[in-house]
Amino acid sequence: MSEKSQKIDNKYLTSIYKKNGSFDKQRKRLLENFKSSQTHSNLQLKLKLMIESKLKSDPTILLKNKGKMAALIQGEIISNKVGSNILEIVDKDIQEKIIDSPEFHESLKVELKDIRRKALGITDEEYAKQLEEEEKAKREETERKQREEAEKELSYKNNFKVKQLITPSAPRPPRFNLPVRERDTYRGRAAGSRQTDRYERGSGQSRANDYDHTRPSSGHMMY
Repeated sequence: MSEKSQKIDNKYLTSIYKKNGSFDKQRKRLLENFKSSQTHSNLQLKLKLMIESKLKSDPTILLKNKGKMAALIQGEIISNKVGSNILEIVDKDIQEKIIDSPEFHESLKVELKDIRRKALGITDEEYAKQLEEEEKAKREETERKQREEAEKELSYKNNFKVKQLITPSAPRPPRFNLPVRERDTYRGRAAGSRQTDRYERGSGQSRANDYDHTRPSSGHMMY
């Protein structure tokens, strides 16, 4: 690493970022985005409701000058529970739009890289070539990850199929396709067997009834 590269550290990049006006441009851009957002509208509505409530409870505030009124409102925002909710709205927006925003981080990274390459004396053509190589490396990395995911999914499916082949399935009972004539004969025998069973059951019931008729009643029993 050259001596010039060693001097271009984070502190140096931050200093140049502020001196060349990039920091002010970024701050103005973020403020404009905030003013055009729904969060800003919600914030204004909550402030309006809070001020109206404050004036209703103490109308003498209107008699004070603007500086004192602003100080009272600011104190209300900081100390009051409603005010803390207002601050939470702003904090949440900053967290989402700046601190946790990949898009903001990427835009800031691009600006700082451009500052660094200018400080190193890298020409526009050389820098464009570097960016092209970086983009190519990103595409290759993305394709590699996609291939790995596809291979994992294919391996999982193959293992699942192998398990299905290894696991024995329950045997199904055999089916016999008899000729029509034999099938009719078999059905006739089965029907005859069922009729015989019914006849035997009926005969048994008839004999039981006859036995009941031949038995002497309790009034005719002899001792």
